[in-house]
Amino acid sequence: MPPSDRTSGSRTLPAPRPGAAAAARRVGAIDIGSNSVRIAIVEVCGDVLHVVEEASVTPRLIRDVEATGEFSRASIDGVLAILDDFRAIARGAGVDTISAVATSAARDATNGDTLVQRAHHELDMDVSIIDGRQEAHFAFAGAVHSLPVDHGLVIDIGGGSLEIVQFSERRVVSAWSLPLGAVRLTDEFLHSDPPTASELEALRTFLGQQIAGTGMPELEPGGVVVGTGGTIRNIAKMDRPRKKYPLHRLHGYEVATPDLHRLVGVLAGRTADERRATSGLNEDRADSIVAGAIAVEAILDAVGARGLVVSGQGLREGVALAAVGRDLPDVPTLRRAALDDAVDAFTPDLRRRAEHRVALVEELAGLCDFDLPADVLRTLSAAALLIDLGRRIDYYGLHRHTESLLLSRGLAGWSHRELALICALVRQADHETYTPSAFRPLIRKDDRRALSIAGAFLALADGVVRRLAHDAEPFAWRLTGDDLGCTNPQLAAGLSRELGDRVTRVLGLRLAVD
Repeated sequence: MPPSDRTSGSRTLPAPRPGAAAAARRVGAIDIGSNSVRIAIVEVCGDVLHVVEEASVTPRLIRDVEATGEFSRASIDGVLAILDDFRAIARGAGVDTISAVATSAARDATNGDTLVQRAHHELDMDVSIIDGRQEAHFAFAGAVHSLPVDHGLVIDIGGGSLEIVQFSERRVVSAWSLPLGAVRLTDEFLHSDPPTASELEALRTFLGQQIAGTGMPELEPGGVVVGTGGTIRNIAKMDRPRKKYPLHRLHGYEVATPDLHRLVGVLAGRTADERRATSGLNEDRADSIVAGAIAVEAILDAVGARGLVVSGQGLREGVALAAVGRDLPDVPTLRRAALDDAVDAFTPDLRRRAEHRVALVEELAGLCDFDLPADVLRTLSAAALLIDLGRRIDYYGLHRHTESLLLSRGLAGWSHRELALICALVRQADHETYTPSAFRPLIRKDDRRALSIAGAFLALADGVVRRLAHDAEPFAWRLTGDDLGCTNPQLAAGLSRELGDRVTRVLGLRLAVD
């Protein structure tokens, strides 16, 4: 039972927080890669970013460079046509600026400058051929920005090169760029269909030598490997259905090292046609996925990683952040910014009410002191701020609509488990008997008691906020023996009728509002 005879401090309604929408800027970030040419229209809103448009084409420029050492005229013409189309997409999306970079294939091609010059003269578009270190820095910034990670490695595997960044406190420590892209490795080592055992062994030996030559250290305790790029996203899409995973988001999904080993074994034993039929694998990756996945596997093994955190963002988002001059926020700042961004998007008129609800749940949790886990307390405050989002769809079923919005939109800086906890708390506040079985394995059976208690706090805070005018006088809660109460005649009858029995059943307390 919680300690008795406590009184909380008086609360005043929090001042409204200014919305961040006025600071939003849109950047058309273009990546002319070895395998594909892509554009993302990225809206940077303070410390939060959103991709609002995207397009990609797969011209496989690396094949030109490997065959002749330069881009063919037809390939350059093709890229210019793609860029012209991407410029139209950017204008249609109302961008502030277009920032275009070219990576491994353009670095290696003897006539990479021809592409740059023609883009400038024919399209009035400036394209920068960036070196491997710049590419690694952009990939790091984009991949790490929206994830709750502080130190470890970022790996970005493209068609022609592999970029690796060691980072600490969300800042770059070391960076490497290696000619170990998925297409390049496939063309050099895997000539049979499916690859032979000797080809696979030769590839693994070569990768081991190349990675050892970097001097890359093993992961520190608590460090993570973050992966970005099409190869890694496809690995995640193939791994996720096998687990019956509750979230459909790739960003923040974790692939365990043993699961990657299993997947590599399956893919390496299939022909290209069989791989094209593999659930979750894009057809245009079928020929290069084996080499790419083995490269990822080699890095995880080399640094002693237990798994891989997948980032749905990367180079283009890093280019967009650089274009608007944004540095990476720390994780607590990012989390708060993501919550504010969601409120600004859906319920800016209810912000004052939401902030009051947050103050109430934190007050109740502190007063009753049930020793809830830190992640439940953290997500309880987030759920209190966001519970009303679903009202913008329909009042009836608003809690289900809030859950749907959060699962679709995601929350930068919050892990998949934390997102699941926020959604479960929103639903728990609405229905005492709600069970979060749909969120297994992110939420476990031993979480249910803490969720039930936190859900009761959230329901009580929401009940109070629904009944108070914005200019209501502040009041204090008290815990006297087994009585949890306050003095506020405006709340007495309705709050006791609606939530009195629940407070007794879940918290073991009597709700005493007078």
